[in-house]
Amino acid sequence: MIKRRHITFDISIGSIFWVLLSLAAVYVLVQLSGIIVLLLCAALITLAVCPLVDWLDKFKIKRGLSAIVILLLIFGTVVSIAIYIATPLLEQTQLFIQKLPGIIDSVSPIKFVDGSFNTQFAAVPGKVLNFALDTFTGFITAFTVIVLSYYMIQEMHNLKTYLTFWFGEKGDVYNAIAEKLEFQIGNWVRGQLLLMLIVGVLSYIGYLIIGLPFALPLAFFAGFLELIPNIGPTIATIPAVLVGFSISPNHGIAALIISLIVQQLENNLIVPKIMQQVTGLNPIITIVAIMIGFNLGGPLLAILALPTVLSARVILSHVRLNKETTIPEID
Repeated sequence: MIKRRHITFDISIGSIFWVLLSLAAVYVLVQLSGIIVLLLCAALITLAVCPLVDWLDKFKIKRGLSAIVILLLIFGTVVSIAIYIATPLLEQTQLFIQKLPGIIDSVSPIKFVDGSFNTQFAAVPGKVLNFALDTFTGFITAFTVIVLSYYMIQEMHNLKTYLTFWFGEKGDVYNAIAEKLEFQIGNWVRGQLLLMLIVGVLSYIGYLIIGLPFALPLAFFAGFLELIPNIGPTIATIPAVLVGFSISPNHGIAALIISLIVQQLENNLIVPKIMQQVTGLNPIITIVAIMIGFNLGGPLLAILALPTVLSARVILSHVRLNKETTIPEID
């Protein structure tokens, strides 16, 4: 006769409390995801601006004054770009999306019957219009992020004091991690923005030289896809070449040549110079992180996914397994 074995689970009240508390914390984080994203954006701006504020501090320029001037310059630049570039960008993008099915149909050897391909793009211009209508809300959000960044910059100066007060001797370790994060993430943000700007401007100039229509949205697309190393520039080449071949074979080949020239300059000159102090991520990790971020929170969270992974890598490099308790701890 087979004897039945009884397994007893001993769950303490404390364990139940911590499980419920963890579930409640996850629920609160999900509900406050929008605010958390804003805080992450403010933290990225803080890490990018803080080194410049620290440098100006050596010349007896008050942190509050230098921080507000730099942040207002950033906000003013964003507003200026939105005013002078956003309108033609949206107009050209909407027109480009409307004509894209016809462009692909004229280039592709496979012909789409009964406008089946066009129906997939029918709702896209409306989405572009809705995006334009939300511009004012975007300005308010951007200004809020700038204000948060200003206060974070002020507090970064006292971060070591706060960490030492709360964590004692461990405060020095946490402060070292914070300094490493400021260096890694700050350099990545500044380098990535500069890289996107250079690639976008070079692509725009090249497309104008060869007389390619929709130069502005195509260049904006090329600059934005610099977030994805290796694959991004290749993806950005496809619509430019399609538009070129829809005009003539010469325009298509010229668009391909322009894209290749920009990629060669990027890989051999621009990236090594700008990103020399930043340890890059594996392309597979980058793509997966962007896909997860986009699936969870759209384009903004997709962009924030990369600095989040960089931060996690810095923090995990300081995690060690305690031999006595077998519990991971920061060392």
